[in-house]
Amino acid sequence: MTENTNVFKRIGWSIYKYILTIISLFRTNIRDYGMFVALIVIFIVFGFMTNWIFMGPFNFTNLLNQTAYVAVLAVGMTLVIVTRQIDLSVGFLGAFLGAYVVVAVETGGQSVVAALLGALVITIVVGIIKGYFIAKIKVPSFVVTLAGMFVFKGFLFIKTGNRTISTTHPFFIKVGTGYLPKFEINGFDVVSLSIGILILVIVLITGMVNRKKHRKLNIPSEKMEIFITKLLIMTAIIGYMTYVFSANKGISYLLLITVAVVVIYHFMTTQTTLGRRIYAVGGNPEAAELSGINVELILIIVFISMGILSMFSGVMYASRLENTSPKHGPFWELYAIAAAFIGGTSASGGIGKVVNAVVGAIVIMSLKNGMALAGIDANIEPIILGGVLLLAVVFDIYTRNVNAVDLVGIHYAKKEYRDEFAASKINFAKAKAELKAALKENRDDLIDFEYKFTNAQGEFNKIKDKIRGSKEEDFVTQS
Repeated sequence: MTENTNVFKRIGWSIYKYILTIISLFRTNIRDYGMFVALIVIFIVFGFMTNWIFMGPFNFTNLLNQTAYVAVLAVGMTLVIVTRQIDLSVGFLGAFLGAYVVVAVETGGQSVVAALLGALVITIVVGIIKGYFIAKIKVPSFVVTLAGMFVFKGFLFIKTGNRTISTTHPFFIKVGTGYLPKFEINGFDVVSLSIGILILVIVLITGMVNRKKHRKLNIPSEKMEIFITKLLIMTAIIGYMTYVFSANKGISYLLLITVAVVVIYHFMTTQTTLGRRIYAVGGNPEAAELSGINVELILIIVFISMGILSMFSGVMYASRLENTSPKHGPFWELYAIAAAFIGGTSASGGIGKVVNAVVGAIVIMSLKNGMALAGIDANIEPIILGGVLLLAVVFDIYTRNVNAVDLVGIHYAKKEYRDEFAASKINFAKAKAELKAALKENRDDLIDFEYKFTNAQGEFNKIKDKIRGSKEEDFVTQS
């Protein structure tokens, strides 16, 4: 009986320890994981409201295709905001460049390559001009890009001749509505299944290899509970995405372009000198300048990058709608800015991840898509989007200085220092009561009570901070 009780206790402790570990991970990395949790909640809510049509293969594929152009813009906008700038011109700039390519191909007789290169040259020149005014002449980016918004809105009207121009070229059809070649077995696309399984295998092998490498080099690795949980979550996400694509039309070219942009920019921002300098400029421009970083050049590069991604976004949007129109462009920049903020990019600069910005874009488009499917009044949509954006910025402010926490270590520490903590708490309460009584009686030796209270408070805070800062390793190694 005793042996069974001990077994149940060990199992119960293992489960409780696992829960504490996961909560510690979430609290420590709440800036990174908060929006993922919000996205899951949105999926579940709209899933219930639409009888799971929202999560079905057809709608979910459509949702990702709808999100593509916003996600691409959000990636570029993240770097702009990281450097403490803003770009309000990207909506009409993207729409104009998309119109430039469409008109050049459809009515100008140019090849797709020539049209794209022409648009690329235009956007690089525009990026240099915007960056020059902002970095060199010190005109606020808000003013420069607001002016750009009006300028490119006019160029869009001129380029389209105030009329809608259809896209009939195979390039636009393939980009906007095309999918990878499909090979079905029992109603499932083998190509999508193969790609999904390959990605899953790569993720699992990479995770295990990196963990083994860290152990070999004596580099601290994340706890096994966290490692296994992350692999399980990644497996579930990749498995679901694989099912969605294989059960529908497969993987679209819009999605492939988006993934390519995200992968390239994620690598650039995390693994290259340029990426580190961009974040250094956003964190502290003066310190970056003193350390030898050319801040002006970095800002120009960031605005050139934003322009190039605007071009991609404009072409993707026109291709998906199968036309270019003077009505394209409004609110694109606002969606991109909102996606960056919702994804955790800090308004004060220096903090932000391109992957999280894409999650922010999915949040925005999920709200629009889900409310439409659920039959919610379209007039409520902007109110909800505005509320979500405000909550995201408030969330950023309150989680900006979150300290790492180890609840398992705190659990051990509470047991280890239980008597010491209880004694200091009693002394603190006693000193506080005595000081309060002395103040009420207006005693001559009041300073002695204040001194006693200060010491008791210091001892209490000291042991409390000691418990809060405890780690599991401090006690496991001792035992």
